[in-house]
Amino acid sequence: MNKLLNFYGRFAPSFTAAGFIARGLPLRPIGRAFSGQTWLVTGATGGIGKSIAIGAAKRGATVYVVGRNGEALAALARDHGIKPLQFDLDKVGDNVRLAEEVAAGVGKLDVLVNNVGRLEHVYKTSPDGFESTYALNLLGHYALTERLIARGALKDGLVINMASGGLYNSALSLRRLEQTPERYSGVMAYAAHKRAQIALSDKWTAQGVRSYTMHPGWVATDGVRTALPDLNKHLGWILRSGAQGADTALWLAARRPAPQAGALWFDRAPRSAHAYPHSQTPEVEPAAIFAKLEADVAKAGGV
Repeated sequence: MNKLLNFYGRFAPSFTAAGFIARGLPLRPIGRAFSGQTWLVTGATGGIGKSIAIGAAKRGATVYVVGRNGEALAALARDHGIKPLQFDLDKVGDNVRLAEEVAAGVGKLDVLVNNVGRLEHVYKTSPDGFESTYALNLLGHYALTERLIARGALKDGLVINMASGGLYNSALSLRRLEQTPERYSGVMAYAAHKRAQIALSDKWTAQGVRSYTMHPGWVATDGVRTALPDLNKHLGWILRSGAQGADTALWLAARRPAPQAGALWFDRAPRSAHAYPHSQTPEVEPAAIFAKLEADVAKAGGV
């Protein structure tokens, strides 16, 4: 408990609403509007994803949102003019089908936000047989984005990967991506998935698709209340709003700053992705992560 409270105490001034306000972000304009743009936001029926989708739509974008909850998708369509797409994104096949549907029916995307994600404390498997959070947090993002790139749907577009300060807990790791039931740590799995997102951003940028990995701060969402009850208990009163968590995503899309290799974007600036020495030395090269993801997409029949 002391270790946890020390962690909260160290980062609370920056990651909560207090940090957002102290940096003066409410008074600083995001930038140009998104009229004529087409966005795809995953995991957008609640939390940060919903706030990003609504924020982009209010600024003029045509926004497609992806989720499993049909009622929540319908509400977004009814209340905000957002276009719903119902897919189960912990299935590789659904990510591939989503990419094909978007490429064929929508055409080019200006912005893809890989937002969907989950932290679990009990080992579960996805419909394809992978550890469930690995399937949702990383493998699905890879399958969706790679297929969109292959189909030319992200030419001149950009990708925003939604990460977390949780990645400070892990170096780039292969062994933690998909753990076994016997020694499962959902926190470390989540950290490894979020760390790997930075490697993916660098990969896609090198392929010509401008990509960023961002940290939204600590945001009051249903996911936080469920997965991190201690954080919610001690700091719930000062957690960020959904709009504050969405701010950097909207700013990145509006300003399109030059990507920086290895950076974690937070509160409109590239920050170090390392808070502790132990995360600075990778256990594997990024190529090993990419090879596993590619092999697992093929294993699930998503080639």
